[in-house]
Amino acid sequence: MLFKNICYQKERKHASGRFIALLILTLLAFVLSGQSDGKIAEKALLAGFTLLVLTLFSILHFYFISVFPSKVVTLRKNLLIFIDLAVLTYFIVSFGEHGLFLFPFYILIVMHSGLSLGVYFFYSSMVIAAISWVALFTYSSYWKAHSDIIVTFAMTTFLIPLFYLKTIIRIDEENTELNQTLNEVVYDATYDALTGAANRKKYKDTIMELINKKEPFALLFIDLNKFKVINDTHGHHVGDEVLKEVARRLSENIDEDDFLARLGGDEFVIITKRKKIYMEKFLARLERNVIGRHKVGNTVVPIELSIGVSLYPDDSRIAMMLSKYADEAMYRAKKDPDRYHYFYHEIAKKQQE
Repeated sequence: MLFKNICYQKERKHASGRFIALLILTLLAFVLSGQSDGKIAEKALLAGFTLLVLTLFSILHFYFISVFPSKVVTLRKNLLIFIDLAVLTYFIVSFGEHGLFLFPFYILIVMHSGLSLGVYFFYSSMVIAAISWVALFTYSSYWKAHSDIIVTFAMTTFLIPLFYLKTIIRIDEENTELNQTLNEVVYDATYDALTGAANRKKYKDTIMELINKKEPFALLFIDLNKFKVINDTHGHHVGDEVLKEVARRLSENIDEDDFLARLGGDEFVIITKRKKIYMEKFLARLERNVIGRHKVGNTVVPIELSIGVSLYPDDSRIAMMLSKYADEAMYRAKKDPDRYHYFYHEIAKKQQE
């Protein structure tokens, strides 16, 4: 399961708060349009519809970050800041002299971006705000004639957040440190300390996730032959080096979409979504590149594997049964001196016969 870090949680909170704020502003704009006359009513009504579109976009944004939490993170945060400041600038231009009451929102957006999204986005929001003021001065005849107001609010928008810059930086550093700590805790809980492969817990989560998605896959149980002899003869330090070497060779011979875990002792597991017609070729590659000799100091030890394979959904649709069948096939391979792997359906077929 994807770990959602502190920065992501703060982004979700920022998106939720933004949605509520936009909803309130949309309702206020429509109320103002109903209680006003003339151009003010028209402008308030236009602002209401604009804010309504922005609110709908906010829902889509929240859905996107929920489904794709790690996609284009920097881009989507900057895009959100840009849209908010661009719409604010458009409203200030549209409302003319009444747009004066909207200038404090520049400060609010800049401050909120820094506190919620991080110090980097505090700086980027300041840059986008500066571009907005240049746009006001360039494209609005009214605000060009009242450039003193723009300069005053620009200075205020820069100065007030700068007083809180140390706080923003401290919060950002604390979030980064906490995020690193949580990542380490999650890594320790789901990955094997010796080999760096995923552990049994991660394996169980992965296989259940695939079964819930109903995606066909092959489950490979892998056991080292005569590993106890290596430990007893050469010591556990040599056995540990052999395990690390096996994990390295296995990881180098699987694809990015494949999953590798160490279940404990000398037992490994691979989950692959390869089609059945490619499985023999894949197994041959594993045997060719993993089986061999390994030198630990002055000691040379053999590495041999026994592999049992069960298929989802062909052999079973239940995780426990798939594991049981792969385990049976693996022990069948251990007893056969001429083969390194067996498919469970081969054993089932012979039993039926």
